Amino acid sequence: MDLTDNSSGTIMVSTISKIGRKGVVVIPKKLREALGLREGSLILMEVRGGELVLRPYAPKRVKLAGRVSQILKNLKMEELNLEP
Repeated sequence: MDLTDNSSGTIMVSTISKIGRKGVVVIPKKLREALGLREGSLILMEVRGGELVLRPYAPKRVKLAGRVSQILKNLKMEELNLEP
């Protein structure tokens, strides 16, 4: 494992891993710890300029409670207005 300082002042952590059966790649503990990844964590994989980029993925949580009740209220009002 190589720890180097790049020009932006951030620590770069790099290592070489082998692709196993079914494309399984083990992310070494030091790299997982550096990104706060645990078992069950989601990662986003992208191909950029011929490189595979992995980064932690946190789905955006949207609070729907108020919006859903308002939508249902509006639908009920529309339904009442459509009845003869």
